[in-house]
Amino acid sequence: MSTHNYSRRDFLKTTSMQLGTLALAGNLFAQNIKSKPPNILIIHVDENRYDCLGAYDNGDIKTPHIDQLATDGVRYVNSYCPFPVCTPSRYSLLTGQYVHQHGGLDNHSTLASKIDTFPKILRAFGYKTKAVGKMHFTPTYLDVGFDEMILCEQNGPGRWDDDYHRYLMKHDLVDRNDLEDQRSEYRRHAPSKYWDTCGALVSNLPEKHHSTTWIAEKAIADLKT
Repeated sequence: MSTHNYSRRDFLKTTSMQLGTLALAGNLFAQNIKSKPPNILIIHVDENRYDCLGAYDNGDIKTPHIDQLATDGVRYVNSYCPFPVCTPSRYSLLTGQYVHQHGGLDNHSTLASKIDTFPKILRAFGYKTKAVGKMHFTPTYLDVGFDEMILCEQNGPGRWDDDYHRYLMKHDLVDRNDLEDQRSEYRRHAPSKYWDTCGALVSNLPEKHHSTTWIAEKAIADLKT
């Protein structure tokens, strides 16, 4: 990676050119989607370090499908999370704003309805959008522009009224390990094995009922329709 010293004038000149290019790209995109709207898929993983992927030279963890996406597309080496907390960072992805701009400062924050999000913008262009998985919004089904949300939450009010936990209740199942890990009123009664392993335990649920399995199957089913 090379480094360069820029004067203030060079920086402003370069930035102006980049903004002009972005504006042009935005206009071209708007024109193109009127004739042939592209399909858009965003895979957003919670708390996944970049070096836990084969595409970033991890030889122990196998991620062949993501590696193939990286091979076919663009792999960034200087991309940074805007905030070290889940929900504020997720709001930044949705809005393109820094946390101090959108105001969602913690995992129990909400997003003002007047703020534009990319699902709202896509909806304005005639897209049908859906979110599948963990969002951790407040309230759980906060309208950020998606036409539909199928949610699998962990903590907060969401775990009591989301789709995944309704699914578990329908099958008379409880994700006990995750409940101990996420809720302090249960964690204080966790067995010694939980503390000895720092919570790194095999799920009490069969794999077909894991949250990750459920999310993947729901997402794949929607992509096929």
